[in-house]
Amino acid sequence: MTTDAYGLRLHATTPPLVGAYDIDKHFAGVTALRNVTFEVTPGEIHALVGENGAGKSTLAKIIAGVYRADGGHLEMSGRRVDLHSPLAAQQAGIVMVHQELSTINSLTVAENVLLQRESTRWGFVNRRKTQARAVEYLEEVGLEVDPGAQMTDLSVGSLTLVEVAHALAAQSQVVIMDEPTSSLPTSDAAHLLSILRRLADSGRGVVLISHALDEVLRTADRVTVLRDGEWVATERAADLTEERLIHLVVGRKVSQIYTARSEHHTRTGGDARLTVDGISAPGVKLASFTARPTEILGFGGLVGSGRTELMAAVMGATRAMQGSMNLEGRRYRPRSPLDALEAGISLVPESRKEQGLILDHSVLANFELTALDRFGKGPFVAGRATRKRAAGLVERLGIKLSNLNQPASSLSGGNQQKVVIAKALATDPKVLLLDEPTRGIDIGAKSEIHHFIRELVDEGMAVVMVTSVLPELLQASDRIMVMKAGRTVAEMEARSATEEEVTRHAFQG
Repeated sequence: MTTDAYGLRLHATTPPLVGAYDIDKHFAGVTALRNVTFEVTPGEIHALVGENGAGKSTLAKIIAGVYRADGGHLEMSGRRVDLHSPLAAQQAGIVMVHQELSTINSLTVAENVLLQRESTRWGFVNRRKTQARAVEYLEEVGLEVDPGAQMTDLSVGSLTLVEVAHALAAQSQVVIMDEPTSSLPTSDAAHLLSILRRLADSGRGVVLISHALDEVLRTADRVTVLRDGEWVATERAADLTEERLIHLVVGRKVSQIYTARSEHHTRTGGDARLTVDGISAPGVKLASFTARPTEILGFGGLVGSGRTELMAAVMGATRAMQGSMNLEGRRYRPRSPLDALEAGISLVPESRKEQGLILDHSVLANFELTALDRFGKGPFVAGRATRKRAAGLVERLGIKLSNLNQPASSLSGGNQQKVVIAKALATDPKVLLLDEPTRGIDIGAKSEIHHFIRELVDEGMAVVMVTSVLPELLQASDRIMVMKAGRTVAEMEARSATEEEVTRHAFQG
């Protein structure tokens, strides 16, 4: 077993299923990739990581035939190939499952699995045989659904597995997964990753593009890091720690991702800004907490513990049926999110794409949705004031865009999340609720967002943050609440809390 200068070769006698060598790619004079080499061998999961703009998706799309490289070449099993289109790549045995799923809702599950490979007779689709064949591939990915079901009946996790089943039906030897777990709950993500391991164990090669570095280290055999379009390192996952991987990705230590509490947190024990006392609401049972100015109150717990539901009740999206809430010493009982915004509470929701943004609209139009009451005059929007406020937040948050009229869909995940945060700040809230504020974004954007949140806290804002990432919960929070089965079951100072303590409360209550 040997390695070359890139640390790429796993087995001297086994040629890679696919290799990309000395790849260059430019877009409108901007260099996206420079002299990048990457290989995938039979039986491995090779993770491709880096910040947004590092070149991960560009490299993957070159391998999948979506883009043509401007320099370098591709090989499959040791032979040069010209993958000039996605169809050419699929015929060669390479399929890419994109982050934005490409399933067709008007077709059944079986028709999606066997798209363009349906069983036919006399020129007509034989639905019975098509469904029977589809079941074989659905079973291979561990998905128990009716092959005749409509796609609209499936969860996001199931839709992803249908795409993987489609890749298997195409007899793919290389499966490229672009952020496959970014929008999945923990249980679905774990199941999908186990399926990827099963595919690799069957002799296929899997490329895993992911911002979830803990997921990468648990799942991958090797990890290649790109930064600013250049190759940084390829190492065995077993030889990496999360701290070293973060350093490779962003060029700085993990301790620099979060702003240290010792420098900023000066809790005085003053009056609470928001008090929630024994409220019950859909998914919530007798939850209580106090949010104070100049601190971040972190909420931990398992998926389904009621954290998101509690934020919805505080925001007025659902009605509290029991208990009480007080905002700055006054009774607070919102009947809608608009009531909450007017009172001074704003929410960054869990899913930016489904709840936080209208992706087809411009950044300015998205901003106006929150700012209408603040900057509007009667039925009109005060365009100059709204634009000025939006431009100021864009600059402060470091949102990278060409102009405010740019569609939100064209921004990177990290910049989209910053736009959602800017929307939440448009009304100058007194309490900011953050539900998974850094899910599905790269380490660099995560660091920028956390430093910005700490600035808000230093200025006197009260911040309540829900996160499923234990290091984030422990390092970014000042105080921690833990929830289980809709109840708040523990409170602790983040400075002295441990992962074991938080996990014990999350499981045992």
